[in-house]
Amino acid sequence: MDVLTQKNGDGIVITLHKPSGEGKKTVIVLCHGFCGIREILLPAFAEAFAGAGFAAITFDYRGFGDSDGERGRLIPAMQIADILSVVRWAQQQPELDAQRIGLWGTSFGGCHVFGAAAEVPEIKCIVSQLAFADGEAIVSGQMNEQEKNAFIATLDKMAEKQRNSGKEMMVSVNRVLSDAESKAFFEENRALYPKMDIKIPFLTVRETLQYKPALFAAQVTCPSLVVIAENDTVNPPEQGRALFAAIGAQEKKLYEQADARHYDIYTGAHFQQVIRVQTEWFKKYL
Repeated sequence: MDVLTQKNGDGIVITLHKPSGEGKKTVIVLCHGFCGIREILLPAFAEAFAGAGFAAITFDYRGFGDSDGERGRLIPAMQIADILSVVRWAQQQPELDAQRIGLWGTSFGGCHVFGAAAEVPEIKCIVSQLAFADGEAIVSGQMNEQEKNAFIATLDKMAEKQRNSGKEMMVSVNRVLSDAESKAFFEENRALYPKMDIKIPFLTVRETLQYKPALFAAQVTCPSLVVIAENDTVNPPEQGRALFAAIGAQEKKLYEQADARHYDIYTGAHFQQVIRVQTEWFKKYL
């Protein structure tokens, strides 16, 4: 397997994991989750896909990791545009098959892949793991109606202030996370990976609240696999089921990993089981 890293024309740093052998390679573009960088969590999946004969691409969204862009600016529409930029890059590589490109996304990226595929019908198939259908339910699902309305009003005022003054509150990633799993994950990894130790706009919460991936899923017609974890407290499995139900494609499948939490999927026995299911899906439809 060859590993090549370069920056595309939009300032996005891309790592290509290319299997050995002759001929154009089928492509899987791997799309990271919330504030993720390509050095963590994704390499195991990329290496497994490359070992199965696929060219696997990982990348950093603009504003994160090694890519250009304003640090920490997280807007779903911009990240979907980044995915499409990487797809265009892949289509221009002579050693890659421009007609056989699939998308794989995890967590936030598992939402984004539907927005990308809805815009680019050439995408052959999708794997979405640990994603959600409705950002409002993720952000304010534990609030009562009064708390929710007050919270949204506060975010709206902050957005208006940002528009008028150009200034906004920048906070550590953990300030905008509500679940213990993610807080522990980011606390551990920002020490191991300094590029993750950044500040992001507090209004990222508002971006997430307004994000409705199910609307994109309804527009998708390519074969789509949705993977959920039974004990996920980050993006609860009922959100994954709702996302699956919204998919417009005739060929779709829901796979639930039993006894797994959100971050369990990335390593160990849970990873081995999930990667097998996902590889089979790509081999069938890509």
